[in-house]
Amino acid sequence: MRLAKSTNKSFGSWCCTKGTCKTKSKISRTTGTFFENIKIELVHVFYLMYAFAQKWSYDTVINEDPYKEEKEKCLSRATINDWFNYCRELGGPGKIVQIDESKFGKRKYNRGRHIEGHWVLGMIEDGSEDLRLEVCPDNIRSAEVLVPLIKKHVEVGTTIHTDYWRAYDCLAEHGYTHKKVNHSDPDNPFVAEDGTHTQRIESQWRAVKRFFKKDNFNNVENFSDVILEYLWRRNMLKFKNQFFFMFTGS
Repeated sequence: MRLAKSTNKSFGSWCCTKGTCKTKSKISRTTGTFFENIKIELVHVFYLMYAFAQKWSYDTVINEDPYKEEKEKCLSRATINDWFNYCRELGGPGKIVQIDESKFGKRKYNRGRHIEGHWVLGMIEDGSEDLRLEVCPDNIRSAEVLVPLIKKHVEVGTTIHTDYWRAYDCLAEHGYTHKKVNHSDPDNPFVAEDGTHTQRIESQWRAVKRFFKKDNFNNVENFSDVILEYLWRRNMLKFKNQFFFMFTGS
């Protein structure tokens, strides 16, 4: 086994040098770690981790960016927002995170129930406005896809509220307390007898879809980028009339 180094954008890969194994694909050093699937420059990975730990403002992060003079490499506010969310896990012991998935797109032939589009996983903590959205890779919402996305954002030990979608059934095996609400219950489809519900995350879908419908982004190729833009705009609402200056970096 040897380490194959790559560019400064990569952590490198492990390669086997013995027998038939050496003809197989390389395995990234980040596989199964906090750094898996990270696409930004390696220097920015550690820079943003340091900035998050120091509780820097977005302005400070941009002003101290080692690549701030290079337009193609400098950090955007959307990237900073996304990374800080990545570093800051939702929930924790004694806290509740509501999780749901929704499909974005148009009805086929503008009628019927079938919707062509993108599955998105949403997560929000009770008592917090910290919303997380993840586009489901390859439009799949199986346990193999959803659980890693949840583990990326939600701290182990959290109580998670979901509906009865079967992909969530294994959450307890990953260190979470899992409670469900049956949306097919004709007597009370919104709140279970023990008070479990997902009303907050479901209410978020209305706001996100209004944003998409207004700008007609439902089937764009850069769907993930638009989701990131929505989260950034939502986060910037706290600055109100400073929005333009935050955007321009003034």
